[in-house]
Amino acid sequence: MPLQGSEAAAGEQIVNGEKLALAQSGGRVGRFRISFVSLDDAKPTTGRWEPGVTATNAKTAAQDTSTIAYIGDYSSAATAVSLPLTNAAGILQVSPASPYVGLTSSLQAGQGEPERFYLSGKRTFGRLLPGDPVQATAQIRLLSALGVHKLYVLDNQDAFQEPLARLVASDAEQAGITVAAHDSIATTSGSVFTGEVEKIVASGAQAVFLAGDPGEGAAALLRQLYSADPGLWLLGASSLTEEGFTAQLGPAAQRTLLTTPLLPVDLYPPAARRVLSDYRRVFGAAGEAEALYGYEAMSVVLDAIRRAGVYGGDRQTVIERFFATSERSSVIGSYSMQANGETTLSRYAVDRVIAGRPVFWRTIEAG
Repeated sequence: MPLQGSEAAAGEQIVNGEKLALAQSGGRVGRFRISFVSLDDAKPTTGRWEPGVTATNAKTAAQDTSTIAYIGDYSSAATAVSLPLTNAAGILQVSPASPYVGLTSSLQAGQGEPERFYLSGKRTFGRLLPGDPVQATAQIRLLSALGVHKLYVLDNQDAFQEPLARLVASDAEQAGITVAAHDSIATTSGSVFTGEVEKIVASGAQAVFLAGDPGEGAAALLRQLYSADPGLWLLGASSLTEEGFTAQLGPAAQRTLLTTPLLPVDLYPPAARRVLSDYRRVFGAAGEAEALYGYEAMSVVLDAIRRAGVYGGDRQTVIERFFATSERSSVIGSYSMQANGETTLSRYAVDRVIAGRPVFWRTIEAG
């Protein structure tokens, strides 16, 4: 997990959730003693995850003969670096996040994906957070609820964001929503959007969907769109649900809606409240949804080891037991693992932006 920089708070919540689940198991599964090693995939000088750091972490895990599972990474791009290394070593990898579609499916994904991540030819990766295909469905259901009939789709030219934009465009067309266009544009700080904004307004679109990173440029784009057409709905992917981004939106905030798989903690099952109570007692701070995903990531791995019985130390057997997870009752809801590594969880939240912060508005069932 990233334990420095802008994602450090989420990383710490996830890691603490993992520690709590392991502690409550007594650090053992049957005759196996389970040790935990936390690795930081952020570089101290930048506060961001770095491919070299992630690769070193994954190699460390792969080369340790006692490694039975690798929980991570947080960002999809980081998982794209670690997964080929853990897969080649035959190690189960479970991410509490990493929604990029190409990690599990070829649907609108990059060239050679997902095969390029699985050097062994076997699936070894699963994620607990609903992936991009589910988020695209949530966006279409949100558009329908808003009465939108014409949509303009944008992405920021990022290889891990563009496929989500393509999924939204494709799903919109299938749902009878006209897609005026899908443009890939640079949203780096200082980018000029005058021509793009004029094009979008002239298209007659009622809403714009943006898949991108939460930088200053993306916030400037939404501000300019709102200024040009205050009636436009400005819809954003879960990557934009950061206060550092929403605080920059100004008046555009009142027309901005963001989808996220992270729900308010009171919408999770009763077991979640007990875990969060324990979290506060142990760590002296409030646990958020990220802590629940960390807790469940560790818990489902421990359960796979338990169900492997005397073969709990065998990597392939543990992988098979993980993928056999079915109708599991957990703190994040009841779910099964699918053969491609996707979870069956499918509920998304829609956040509005109030006083510069993303605030829960409603849920959408995208299953």
